[in-house]
Amino acid sequence: MIERALVEAVLRDVIAACDPASRVRDALGEPSIAAHLAGRPRLAVAIGKAALAMARGAGEVARGIAVVPRGAGGKLPPGWQLLEASHPEPDEHSVATGAAVLGLVRAARETDAVLALLSGGASALAEQPIIGLAEFVATIRAVMAAGAAIDEINAVRSALSAIKAGQLALASAAPVITLAVSDVIGDPLAVIGSGPTIGPWLASPGVAVDDGSAGRRARARAVLERLGLPAPAVLAGDSPARTVARSDLAAVIAPMASAGRAGVTALAARGIAATLVEAPIAGEVEGVARMLASAPVAGGQAALVAWGEPTLRLPAPHGVGGRAQQLALVLARWLRGTGRSALVVGTDGVDGPPPPDRTAPAGAWVDGATWDAIAAAGHDPAAALAACDAGTALAAVGALVVTGPSGINHADLVILG
Repeated sequence: MIERALVEAVLRDVIAACDPASRVRDALGEPSIAAHLAGRPRLAVAIGKAALAMARGAGEVARGIAVVPRGAGGKLPPGWQLLEASHPEPDEHSVATGAAVLGLVRAARETDAVLALLSGGASALAEQPIIGLAEFVATIRAVMAAGAAIDEINAVRSALSAIKAGQLALASAAPVITLAVSDVIGDPLAVIGSGPTIGPWLASPGVAVDDGSAGRRARARAVLERLGLPAPAVLAGDSPARTVARSDLAAVIAPMASAGRAGVTALAARGIAATLVEAPIAGEVEGVARMLASAPVAGGQAALVAWGEPTLRLPAPHGVGGRAQQLALVLARWLRGTGRSALVVGTDGVDGPPPPDRTAPAGAWVDGATWDAIAAAGHDPAAALAACDAGTALAAVGALVVTGPSGINHADLVILG
């Protein structure tokens, strides 16, 4: 078993190693990106859980907007304005920040350059729905509750937005340079933050290509039909084909696997041999826990490190907690009575909606005694799992791990020893 204090120290090292500010600084020094920016006044938007750090890495700009989750603000370089909005669901503040971001991009001249810094959470933090906000939120909430994968969620979100799926870039007369920190399996630029500056023109710079609007609507309708959900009326019919020619640039500067790799390195620095599960964990939480608990781990000080984004179907009604807490509680059941332990956290430091009466946790640490300790504290751990109330059960035995917003966002991290 790896002690809790040690894995929490490893987590701190992981956060430092994945610092988005240094990743942005390094990327801006790359010849291809530097050439795109040379001699042009810089306008910038940074949106997402890593927006503050990414903006700091970009440095001074002529004008910039950084959009972060409420309460995650801080100091910014000259030229930047800080805006806060809601996550994981958009609210009226998200609509206001979406309008501000769209206004900045529309103000760009052909001689300017727009720097778009995107990270996980951007989808909710800046939005311009083409339907009413209440209907928009209800639709996305239903898609998520149905257990849809992140690419399906973003497909529906993009089709119902005026700024997602490349539409923000289309509002700019200036070239757009996108740098992204990934929290999505496979690191697809079009899915990170719902790809507000990512379109098919990136594959053929300067050549007129279809802007993809018709495909977005068809994809969204297909997802909703598969899930048995009604499609908003605005998605009925096909949109006319449109072509566009642009000279934009985009790159993933921190892959989703960054946190997992950093975890292996941090464990090795403490003399612990760790094996990285190369394939990202995905699928239902129960299946992921079974796979992880049954994976062979060498004796002594050895660990298994996994990364990814399991799916969780929420019953109605449901309790408090998040995906990482649910996975941790399932692992507690599998590890019951053994000498093993597991840390399961969302690398952004916030796992699920914040509880009403306490600070939002990043996840939890469990060991072979956790399951029975929960029962001894007067809670039924099996019932907590069924109700997706893992947060309540884990809080009762002090198993929750609280870090506060970390400034990085590479989905979930599991360290199993």
